[in-house]
Amino acid sequence: RIPDEQAERPKLLEAAGIKTGRQGGRAGRAAQMRSLLLLAFVAHATCRLHTLRAPPVHALATRPATQQRSLAPLCTALEDDRGANMMEEGMYNFNKLLIDSVYDLICLIYNKNDLSKNSIAECTARFYVLETVARVPYFAYLSVMHLRETFGSRVPGDKDRMRTHYAEADNELHHLLIMESLGGNSSIVDRTLAQTMAFGYYWYVTLVYAVDEQAAYHLSELIEDHAFNTYDTFLEKNEAALKTMPVPAIARKYYEEENPFLFDLFCTVVEPETEPFAIANRPKLQSLYDVFVNVRNDEREHWKTLCNLVQYDSMSGTGQGVISTAIKPKLAIPAGPSDNDAY
Repeated sequence: RIPDEQAERPKLLEAAGIKTGRQGGRAGRAAQMRSLLLLAFVAHATCRLHTLRAPPVHALATRPATQQRSLAPLCTALEDDRGANMMEEGMYNFNKLLIDSVYDLICLIYNKNDLSKNSIAECTARFYVLETVARVPYFAYLSVMHLRETFGSRVPGDKDRMRTHYAEADNELHHLLIMESLGGNSSIVDRTLAQTMAFGYYWYVTLVYAVDEQAAYHLSELIEDHAFNTYDTFLEKNEAALKTMPVPAIARKYYEEENPFLFDLFCTVVEPETEPFAIANRPKLQSLYDVFVNVRNDEREHWKTLCNLVQYDSMSGTGQGVISTAIKPKLAIPAGPSDNDAY
């Protein structure tokens, strides 16, 4: 009966609408090939657009004199405006609405922020969710940049930018590990929500970055700004309680014992020691309060780098102070001669 059943199986599959044998194999391979060719075409087109993109302002000085003259008005305008007003109003408002809505939703769900009433695990559940989502864009940037490299893109500066994004992702990973060590991921509901949001956000940022790098960097700029303010508020409200809690082992290992190469790599904008958030003024780890101060200041370092990428397409900016990206002002259209002027 076994041979009979094997002989009847193709007929049953075909009756159900499933192709079998050589025909089904060829059809399946053809469909896969069409999908791969379409993906390759899209990736190659994206790579070409990336290669032909306008050069960053900081690279204009290295161009021939003839090109410097033609691009000089653009450079002067950006310097006069401090490079802050570079986002189109529509994209700026859409990004802000998206990030603010997601952030407000997370804060609504995770509203326990007082250690005098809640445990450290309950308070850090919000940070666990935020860190799980906030580290995703750096993977998205790297994914697109690696794909462009595969298709021949060799844009100057991308190599350093990829290293910096990897260092930023590594830093966010350690923030996540710290929150996990404090019990922030103890609930399966929190883990499921955070990982689901991160999965969807990864593909969204990947698509946006492939089409518009400035818009993708602006998304993360807004997230890091929220992260800094969230940690800062938590520190102000719970300073006394945090100073009585010990330093997690993973925090001490990352901030004091491991090789600081990757840590130094994502600090692209070095501030003088007179600045309160400067790297030189970071506290030694004596309590959990010091850990959260370092985490908060890390978010500020990411924010500075992202502001410069949005405004100047450069990680180091122009050497001036870093400010948040604002809406690009509308150009005033000079009034032309009226009809009466012709008479």
